[in-house]
Amino acid sequence: MNLNTLQDSVSTSVSMKIFKNKEDALFAHIFKFRLFELQLSIFKDVNKVDNFNPSRLQQSAVKAYPLNDRPRGDKDINSVKFHQEQLQQKINIAPIWIIRKNNKYILLDGVHRIAASYIEEKQYINANVIFL
Repeated sequence: MNLNTLQDSVSTSVSMKIFKNKEDALFAHIFKFRLFELQLSIFKDVNKVDNFNPSRLQQSAVKAYPLNDRPRGDKDINSVKFHQEQLQQKINIAPIWIIRKNNKYILLDGVHRIAASYIEEKQYINANVIFL
């Protein structure tokens, strides 16, 4: 388990008020998750995944993060390209973190990995899914 992505996911889940504190979030992340392969196609449908913008699914990092829509500046582009290189070299990237609640998904961490996987024409992405 990648500790950086775990920490980011825990923080996001608390800031989104899914959990009332980091202790509850960490408990769910450790004891209520299962690793799955999710179809990337679910991210195209705004009705299936909260907290993800389907316009990030483009043919390049620059198109996924146009100049006027880069919340983290060039870090967005660099992160997508980094994950693309990992995929091209057949190196496993860290699973994304996502919650399954009421037949809907809520993305907590992994938007750059999703974009990179889409660019690299992957059909699936590894996901740590927390069931609530």
